[in-house]
Amino acid sequence: MSLHQDNCIAPICAADTNSDFKKQVLWYPGEAVCMMKAEKFQKVQRKINKIVSMGTFKHPDRYFTASALESVGRVTSSTKGK
Repeated sequence: MSLHQDNCIAPICAADTNSDFKKQVLWYPGEAVCMMKAEKFQKVQRKINKIVSMGTFKHPDRYFTASALESVGRVTSSTKGK
């Protein structure tokens, strides 16, 4: 385990040692985003959280996996998780 992973509060951490973390770990809009690296799923999380902070995100109760986040083409207030 890395120092970053020991201190990361994000549900989906880019330093996760579980090889299936992108399919197994759940993230809800508004939760913390890992600050390590800059993978596509993190960019999508930041865009979703920006909309959440404006109060216009329509589906804050629907979760995403990193794999699902990476498949999002365009982030809007209607972007939907599972």
